[in-house]
This record gives sequence, C-alpha cells and structure tokens, in this order.
Amino acid sequence: MQKLTSKRIEQIDALRGFALFGIIMTHMFEGYLASMTPPQFVGFNILYPIDSFSQFVIQNLFIGKFYAIFSMLFGLSFYLILDQKKGSSSLKFVLRLVLLFLIGFIHHVHYRGDFLTVYAVFGLALVLFRRVPDKIVLILGLFLAFNGPSMVSSSISLIQKTRQETVETVKETQSIAINNSANNPVTQATAYFDLILKGEYQKLIISNSTIGFYNKYNYLKFSGRLWIIPGLFLLGLWIGRKKWHEGIDKIPLRKVIFISTLIGIPLLLMSYYFSQASNNELIKYFGVIAKDASNIFIPLLYIAGLLAMFKLSSTNKITSLLIPVGKMGLSTYVMQTAFGLFIFYGYGLGLLLKLSGTAALGLGLLFFILQIVFSKWWFSKYRFGPLEWLWRSGTNGSWQSMKINKELNTIDL
Repeated sequence: MQKLTSKRIEQIDALRGFALFGIIMTHMFEGYLASMTPPQFVGFNILYPIDSFSQFVIQNLFIGKFYAIFSMLFGLSFYLILDQKKGSSSLKFVLRLVLLFLIGFIHHVHYRGDFLTVYAVFGLALVLFRRVPDKIVLILGLFLAFNGPSMVSSSISLIQKTRQETVETVKETQSIAINNSANNPVTQATAYFDLILKGEYQKLIISNSTIGFYNKYNYLKFSGRLWIIPGLFLLGLWIGRKKWHEGIDKIPLRKVIFISTLIGIPLLLMSYYFSQASNNELIKYFGVIAKDASNIFIPLLYIAGLLAMFKLSSTNKITSLLIPVGKMGLSTYVMQTAFGLFIFYGYGLGLLLKLSGTAALGLGLLFFILQIVFSKWWFSKYRFGPLEWLWRSGTNGSWQSMKINKELNTIDL
C-alpha cells in the first residue's frame, strides 16, 4: 500500500513537471512578453523560415494545453491537501492561498504574465465547493472548463445580432482612446514593450503593479480563462474525489488516448483552419469553440500519454526525470521566469529583438534540462524546494526542517 502511494505521488509530480516544461517553452517563444505585441513589432521572433514552423507548433500544440494540465493538478492538490485529511481546516488552506498570492505578487511585479496570483484568487472558490456534491462539481466544472459563459454570451450576441450595441461600444471606446491615449491598448503595449527593451527596472515594477493587474484581468476575460481556470480547478477536485490518482493502473489509458486523439485532433484542425477565416463571424465563432474544446481534449491526450510512458519500463526512466522538477513546481516556475527575464529584458541580456523564436526554444529546453539536474541534486539534500519550504513554513507558522528524514513520507503539493 505504501508503494502504491509513493508511485501515485510520483506520477502527479511528473505530470506537474511536464506541464512546467510546456509552460517555459511557450513563454520563451513569446519572449516573456505577457502583453499584446505592438503592430510594428509583430513577428519580432520570426527571423528564419524554421521560426514559422516553431510558431505553428507552439500556437497549436502548446498554448492553452500545458496550463490546463497545471490547473487541473491544482484542483487535485486541493483535494489531497484538504479534503483527504480529516479535520483539516479550511482557514489554513485560505492562509496557504494568501501566502501564495503574496509570493505571486512579488513575481507579478517582475512579470505580469504571472499566474500564481490568479490561482490564489480562484483557489478561494474551491473552499466554497468543499462540501458540494460531486455531480454539481462535475457539471459546473465542465461548463466552465469549456468556456461555457463566453460561449453563451457569444451565442446570444450572434442570435440577436446586436450590431447597434457593438457599434456604440466601439464608438465609446474610440472616444475614450481619443480623449486619453493612455487607455489605448496599442499605446499601452507599445509603452510596455519600450520599457522592456530599455530595461527600465523601476518603471517596469511600477507598470506591472498598477496597470499590469488591469491588463491581466482584461486578458483573462478576453481569453475566457476567467471561467476556464476555475472550471479546471473543479475538474481536478472531482478527479480527486473519484480517487482516479489512486487507481491509475485501472484507468484504460489506451482508450483515453484513442478517444482524446479521435476528438482532440479534429478540434485542433478546426481551430486552426477556422481561425484563418477572419471575415466570417460565424466560422470564427465555431473556431473559438473548437479551440476551447481542444484545450481540454489535447491535455487529456498528453496526460494519458505521459502516464502510459510512466508505466512502461522502457520509458519510465525518462518520465521519472520530471518528478523532482514537478515536486518543487513553485520554485521551478519562478526560476524559469527569472531566466526568461534575464534573457529577453533590457536589464539583462536584452535579446528580445535579437533572438529567433527557435533559438529561444533551444535555450528554454537547455534551461529546463539544467532544472532537472538541479532539482535532482536539491532533493538529495533537502526535503522541500526553496519556495515550497518558505510557503510551508508560513502556512504552519514555524520554520520547517529542511533536512531529509527518510522515515517521513511527506507530500509537498
């Protein structure tokens, strides 16, 4: 029984490490911008023909997929940390989220693409669902994860053809932009891009800690992640309640791979081709639906594929390399940001306009490999990752021992 528990946790950590691999690759290709690219700099990282291919791969196989895995694991972690432990206090979990927000805030003021603050805020909703029946958790989770609210809103807009309302909204926005050009998204993006290029650290901190939060909210709303992330949290919670993580050997992984491929690949193709029809609102509408759906089924394919590889003796050694990186997921994520900012921002090497997208991916892969080596060494000496230790100590109200105790089988989520 002890062996099964250890294996289960290792698989969760491996999945988290895999998600972090996809996250750094995505962010490296984007130059750690976390903002719309000003019109005059569109395609700044497409310097060679191969960069167009890299862009295609990142846009279709990475963006939206790996953060979905990470988000579902967050919901599962909620179950493992709180619901699985009888007598656990919801207040302690809230404190854990408050501390995560504080860590995330420091991270955000340096990189406005931070999702720790987002997870901390949305994670509070999980506390409210602690006693909600499984069926409601599943239904609501699916509705939100598939971006249901945005889909309903778009459907109503198409059916009613509220052109007059849209025109008035556009006119109002244009009027505001004329009266105050600072509110113009293009102006904001250009100013932010300029700060990154010049490496004006203090101004970047101020920008991220003020307008950066406003822009983050707009992005969450525009992309649908305002709904999708809480939905993925709920799905992770539901998976935990069903104890799928305890019976992975019983999950028909081949069947999951087959179904997710059968559904996910066509959705992926629809999303890609429909997005090209920029002049047809109806086709664009279905393209967005296909994209949101593919961001559920493709991650399921990735998860099932990795778990299948974990079970095979021929590939287990490879997937096991992801365990230490995933175990210190918080530290891994923040270190990736520090690396990306150093590579691209003006107060570092300032390579934003000089590095091709493919070369950036190469650097991201190299750094991730170094993280694998570092995390393996770290856990040969310490029980927790650096930030995990700080987070755990703050939650428990006392400094936790970092020394390895082989008699303890701690779960650090």
